[in-house]
Amino acid sequence: MKRVPSLTARLLAKLLIAQFFVIVALWSFHSVLSSAGLTGALGYSFDDYFSYYRIRDYVVRSIAKAPDGSLYLEPNSELRLERERRPALRYAAFESLGQEPIRGSSLELSTALQSITSVEPRGMDFYLSSGSAQKNPGSLWRWNTRFGPLFVAVSGYAFNWSDPLFAFINSLRSLGWNLFAMFTVSGLVVWLVVHTGLAPLRRAATAADRIDMDTMGQGVPADGVPSEVKPLIDSVNNALSRLDASVTRMRRYTANAAHQLRTPLAIFHAHIEDPEGRTYKTRLKQDVKRMQIIVDQMLITARLNERQSSIDEKVDIVKATCAIIADLAPLAFKSGRRIEFQASTTEVIVRGNRNAIECVVANLIDNAVRAEPEGGTVLVRALSDGTVEVVDHGEGVAVEDRDLIFEPFWRKNEATPGTGLGLAISKELMDRQDGRIWVEETPGGGATFKLCFPAATSETHAILNNLHSSLRTNARS
Repeated sequence: MKRVPSLTARLLAKLLIAQFFVIVALWSFHSVLSSAGLTGALGYSFDDYFSYYRIRDYVVRSIAKAPDGSLYLEPNSELRLERERRPALRYAAFESLGQEPIRGSSLELSTALQSITSVEPRGMDFYLSSGSAQKNPGSLWRWNTRFGPLFVAVSGYAFNWSDPLFAFINSLRSLGWNLFAMFTVSGLVVWLVVHTGLAPLRRAATAADRIDMDTMGQGVPADGVPSEVKPLIDSVNNALSRLDASVTRMRRYTANAAHQLRTPLAIFHAHIEDPEGRTYKTRLKQDVKRMQIIVDQMLITARLNERQSSIDEKVDIVKATCAIIADLAPLAFKSGRRIEFQASTTEVIVRGNRNAIECVVANLIDNAVRAEPEGGTVLVRALSDGTVEVVDHGEGVAVEDRDLIFEPFWRKNEATPGTGLGLAISKELMDRQDGRIWVEETPGGGATFKLCFPAATSETHAILNNLHSSLRTNARS
């Protein structure tokens, strides 16, 4: 598995690299200002500021040790070329200014420096006057060489474009430990700042690692998370919320399958045990029809939840309700009930899913047939405004229970038949289709369940509605 790069390490490396370039930029800027006489000592030219370090390196590399242990200065090719380019170039090396210069040093420069007797400087910048009264800039500094500390003096040098590089390298050498300490402290500070700044992300990662199928709804805590990362956390939480909703739907579907089918199967099994009963076949057919309604209802619920079925079909609720009544009427008749259908017009077109509408209507009619007293009539109406009414004359539903009956698994008491999921599924199906389901009291006693479906619109009207919705969405954005 490929190792994931550390954000802390990458930030640390980039910040240290940026710091290095800042140091180079500041050194260059300071050097230019110094050369222009705007900062530091006055009277220095660009040549004076940079050239000494390059010639000094040439001189140091030209020093050798004789067999007798003495040092001598034999110009190498670099120093010879520089002398040809700059005839006024002078150089000298001393173990001490109070001693004789190293053999091969410039006599003129050595004599001038040895004339300083009152003090022995560790380094200085100077001008060397020649016979023509011309002043050549020079520098004398004590340096560590491979032969030990030596004073190296150079005068009469000329600027070369490689001089700034020599000067910068020399500055790095001089400030080596300071730079090392600065980068070390900076690195520790940067690491501490980044590590502390990323602490909320580590807490969020720890919380995310504990999320499972039962805790997806909790999401990932965004407390203290940087504003740059918060949109990512919010997106993850939104995704977890959608997953949690899907898991909830799947669990409800599983519960529906288990609970809804348990009671009809138990009743079906009880009826099979009494094959000699007068209504044996009728009861078996009722049980099978009941289980078919339950299975169809759960399947269409799952498909709508997963958006595998359209909710924009044009459905004639008069025709659909007639078909359902035709299926259920024979069984209702054999159980001693009747179903009557009334329609205010021959055709009422609504928008929704045909299978879902048929499942909801079938469930309400089946419930009404079971609630209707023997010998009674269940009345089904299809109104022109897209409303379907299913009326029974049973015990009815108490006012305080009219919202609770649509909650999953709710039953008034243990003696109430069923599992309390049929109406909950029906409400979910209606909500999915932008419809509405509710219950009222039947005049004279009983319950009247009502379904209201959204009216179907023409294609042109639908296009205009979609365009209007898009314009409103863009305006809000």
